[in-house]
Amino acid sequence: MKVEEEKKEKKWIVFWTLSGKERKVKKIMETIIKERKLEDKVGRILIPTETVVSIRKKQRVIKEKPFFRGYILVEMVPDAEIMEIFRSYGALRPLIKGSSLEEKEIITLSENEIKSILERIEKEKEKKKAETPFIEGESVRIIDGPFSEFTGIVEEVYPDRGKLKVRVTIFGRTTPVVLDFTQVQRIY
Repeated sequence: MKVEEEKKEKKWIVFWTLSGKERKVKKIMETIIKERKLEDKVGRILIPTETVVSIRKKQRVIKEKPFFRGYILVEMVPDAEIMEIFRSYGALRPLIKGSSLEEKEIITLSENEIKSILERIEKEKEKKKAETPFIEGESVRIIDGPFSEFTGIVEEVYPDRGKLKVRVTIFGRTTPVVLDFTQVQRIY
């Protein structure tokens, strides 16, 4: 009985995939899980990411970059059948340690490792919330899109989506416009 209980316990397994295709593979995994009704055996699928800010053409560009490029973390029951289902999709392989065929063992993350990764994800979420490049009431110039060269005042900021609502005066009327952070710049 104890062996069966241990078998049903979910563990965090590291999967290798193509670098840069992590989100696409995650969507495919979620589709496979729904189609084959594996929700009770497969839990969360994580692609831990961090926010990276770079400057391109005098513009501030905010991107999400994975901590571990080419890897996906899956909370699941380490079941041979499920592993084979995921392996049948060509761009997904569980990480294995051991050199000979008899010694091969699937790599699972310890509680401390996953706790550390989850804490890092939470810190990134907090950092993203705190790191909004614009504040409400600030004057901005629109530099891209159909309202290019108009000026306006920031009404609302949506840091999780990288967007803001700007109040622009067009033909004597005030109009709210939702724009990306990259489409506006501060007026100093």
